[in-house]
Amino acid sequence: MDIVIKAAAVAMIAVLCILLIKKSNQELALAAAIAVTAVICFAAVGMISEVIELLHYAIECTGLSAAVFMPVLKCAGIAIVVHISTGFCKDAGQNSIASALEIAGSAAALFTALPLIRSLLDTIGGLI
Repeated sequence: MDIVIKAAAVAMIAVLCILLIKKSNQELALAAAIAVTAVICFAAVGMISEVIELLHYAIECTGLSAAVFMPVLKCAGIAIVVHISTGFCKDAGQNSIASALEIAGSAAALFTALPLIRSLLDTIGGLI
């Protein structure tokens, strides 16, 4: 929770600064936004590593294959990257690129989830 409050504070200060910069230099404002986003994401890595540890623990406890758990984590990662990237595209006024990126992200998430879907279908097939 502490990291979220700090990240929100950094984000609000950065937004105010970027709004001031944007009036005179849009390219610099976009570069500053990317830099602040990178800093906030690096701060969140600690929390993500704990989630990964929990997934490994769940794999050990349940005896299930990593193919069941890892696609969920990968899909979440894809969603985060696409969400942040489309925000930058929209900030730069490139809505069509943002839309194309959303489509590519959706396709990548579906592709990543294929092992999980196959495992689910095999389980259902075994029950029938």
